[in-house]
Amino acid sequence: MKVLDITESPGSPAKPSEDRVGSSGNLAWVVDGATDFTGERTLPGGSNVQWLVDVVDRSLRDLGALAEVTDVTEIFDRLGKTVRDELASVATDDLRNHPCCSVGLAAFDDDSVDLGRVGDALLVAFAGDRLTCEVSTDFFDRREAQAVRRSRTARQTRDQIVADMFARRLEYIKGVHEESVFSAHPAGIFHIHRQTVSSRQAETVLLCTDGFARAVTDYRIFADWQSLGLHARQKGLDSVTSLIRRHETHPADATGDRFKSADDVAAVLLGSGNRR
Repeated sequence: MKVLDITESPGSPAKPSEDRVGSSGNLAWVVDGATDFTGERTLPGGSNVQWLVDVVDRSLRDLGALAEVTDVTEIFDRLGKTVRDELASVATDDLRNHPCCSVGLAAFDDDSVDLGRVGDALLVAFAGDRLTCEVSTDFFDRREAQAVRRSRTARQTRDQIVADMFARRLEYIKGVHEESVFSAHPAGIFHIHRQTVSSRQAETVLLCTDGFARAVTDYRIFADWQSLGLHARQKGLDSVTSLIRRHETHPADATGDRFKSADDVAAVLLGSGNRR
C-alpha cells in the first residue's frame, strides 16, 4: 500500500495542531491529542499533550521501519511500553493530568490489512467505491454532547466544565467503559477495536481523526463515508478539509453539541496505485 494523499490542519491558526499523521514501513496512523485546557507544561515540548503525540508519532515510525509486526494488538502493546518508559524518564511528581490521545492504525502484509483504534479515530476501507469495512465509534461524541447540554442547563463555570472533562478522561484512561483512550498512565488500559480486511476488500483505506470525520458525523457535508471516500479519491483530502473549514466559518447550527467549534484535522488515504 502506498500513501496516496495526506492532509493536516490546525483547528485554530493561533495554536499548533495536536493531531499527527504518518506512515513508515508497513504501518500508517493518525493520532489525535486530547486538548489540555489547563495549559499544563510539566513535560518537555510545547505542552504535555504535544509531548505525548510527538512521542507516539516517533515511536510508530520506529516500529514501522522494522516492518516486522502486522498485528495491531501487538503494535499497541509495544507502543504502550515505549511511551510509558519515556514518560517515566521525564515525568515529575506534579503531573496533575496525564495527557491522552486517540490512535488509529493500519498494518499491512501481502494479503490483508489489520485496522485498529484506541479512542475515536475513524478507519474505513473501500473496494472500488464500495465501503467494505468501518472501525468507528460514536461513544465519545455522545458523552461530549451530554456534557455540553449539562453545562448549559446547570450554567457551569469554565472551571467546572474543565474539572468534569478531566474526570471523564480519567475514566477513559482507566478503561472504565467499553471505549478507552491511549495514555502512559500506569493504570491505563487500552480497549483496542480492530478488524482485518483482505487486500481485495481494501483497495483504498482512509484513516482520520474526529475533526476530519465531522464532515460526515457533525456537518453532513457528505451523506456517508462512501461519498466522502469518493470525493477524497477524486479531488483529494485537502478538498475535504477546505469544505470542513468553510462550514465552520458559516455553520448552519451555531448551538452544536461540541465544546470546540473547530477541531484539528489529520487524515491519510492509502492505496495500491495513484489517486484518481
